Amino acid sequence: MALWVLLILLVNGVVSFAYTAANSTEPSTVWAMLATTFIYFLGISQTGIVFSAVMRIAKSGWGRYFSRLGEILTLSFIPVAFVTFLIIYFGGTDHLFYWAHPEKMEHGHHLSPWLSRDQFLWRGLISMALFYAMSYMYFATGRAEEEGRASYDVEKRLNVMAALVMFFYVLTNTNTAWDFGMMIIPHWESSIFPPYYWAGNLLGGSAFLFIMSNFFIQRGPVESFNKRCLDSMGKVMLGFVLLWTYMHWSQHIVIWYSNLPNLVGPIAKRMSGNFTLPFVLMLLTIFVLPFFALLFRPIKLSFKTLFVVAALICTGVWINRYLMVIPVFSDGTKLVFLSWTGISLILSGLAATVLSVIFFLKLFPRVTVTTHDGEGGHH
Repeated sequence: MALWVLLILLVNGVVSFAYTAANSTEPSTVWAMLATTFIYFLGISQTGIVFSAVMRIAKSGWGRYFSRLGEILTLSFIPVAFVTFLIIYFGGTDHLFYWAHPEKMEHGHHLSPWLSRDQFLWRGLISMALFYAMSYMYFATGRAEEEGRASYDVEKRLNVMAALVMFFYVLTNTNTAWDFGMMIIPHWESSIFPPYYWAGNLLGGSAFLFIMSNFFIQRGPVESFNKRCLDSMGKVMLGFVLLWTYMHWSQHIVIWYSNLPNLVGPIAKRMSGNFTLPFVLMLLTIFVLPFFALLFRPIKLSFKTLFVVAALICTGVWINRYLMVIPVFSDGTKLVFLSWTGISLILSGLAATVLSVIFFLKLFPRVTVTTHDGEGGHH
């Protein structure tokens, strides 16, 4: 039953978007909503294997309980990532990117060769291909280690691969931050923006991985997870909350201090006028509420309360991506995400992510969802 609900949500999102994009008098906002959905689910899904890589390098025992699901989350999303990117490239480039129309640029304004259709296509495809290829190699080597098929120093090789996974993660997410954050706004630039974007993905991805674990990791009859896993995951979320908050402050203080109109204007629009309420909600759900909740150990030791905190974080990161894209194409008088198409796109993105994991596990039934849990047991 759940599988059919997810399929209906996915189909509804595709049909709703196609119909609205073809008939809307303001197609740019519809494509912007698709771009928002794309970068959100792309970011949190790619973080899955990075979580595994970080846990391996840190030699975390408890982290390995979630690591395999994180790897599956990343690899299963590959078809969705490439198909959606190509849809945006072929159908949305003219609506999303000002540089797609050089004839409309101001007289005498120089347009960098970087800002071209070919560059956008190939840097997107190549950066994602490198990341996913490295991710698969890391995943396959980890499987060989578990099954005892490796005849080399597999631990050392996995540590090197984990570092390379993180390197290509930074590369592809920097590219995404540039294309869908900086380069949709004429004359806007920020050297701190890509790390700010990575920090949001690390926070949202870790929270989303914890939520997904409730549905894909088999639990015993007594309690969902051992207390060590819950407490440690809560600390990881708190750490990423603080990291995101620091990067958010760094992003805004530098632009505010410079006080250059072409830089301050786009930032100010995201937090004022009709976007004030979403901005406040973002701060509440991504920082204020999670920060104060995660200070208390009983909240971290309860699966239900930690689940609620993770859901708040995922909501806050989504609002952050919404404010990253939508204000460029809308004045905020119409809440794009509250339209039928907007809601359908959000739900179809979630459905596509969950279905990807389900189909991956069906196609590769020998792949287990967890490895060791850090306490010496198996799940």
